[in-house]
Amino acid sequence: MKIGELAEQLKTTISALRFYEQKGLVHPGRSEGGTRQYSEEDARRFQAILDFAALDIPLEQIKALARVRESSSTGNQASRKAQAHLHELEETLTALRDRLDCALDDISQARRKLEACHGCLRKPVRSVCEACPVAPDLLDCQVMRVIWDEELHA
Repeated sequence: MKIGELAEQLKTTISALRFYEQKGLVHPGRSEGGTRQYSEEDARRFQAILDFAALDIPLEQIKALARVRESSSTGNQASRKAQAHLHELEETLTALRDRLDCALDDISQARRKLEACHGCLRKPVRSVCEACPVAPDLLDCQVMRVIWDEELHA
């Protein structure tokens, strides 16, 4: 398939696909006229790369995984390198999961605390909310600092 079709299938941009190709992560075939021709395997590889990128896995880490086989002279060497890179990836994802769990807990806590504000008829500005007995508890949540930290601009 052509790059435009692949981009549409993967719900990404042509420039994103070209970027990863330029970084040496995918090597599509070419037609006689030189047009890139992507196989279903190329599509699956791109999807895996895009999924890692969406998780903020550093490009260098993705490239290291992609080059394990080409940089190894034996299956033993490749498997050991792959395991080391997979261990590093696992640590990266575990740290990300821990951060996500903390953020989700913070959001759940904020939602529970905000229930005390249901039915409030006062203007939601810092100068008014600071007098409310609920306010100090709300600001215990990190996400509430985004919601309530600045005065509303009229």
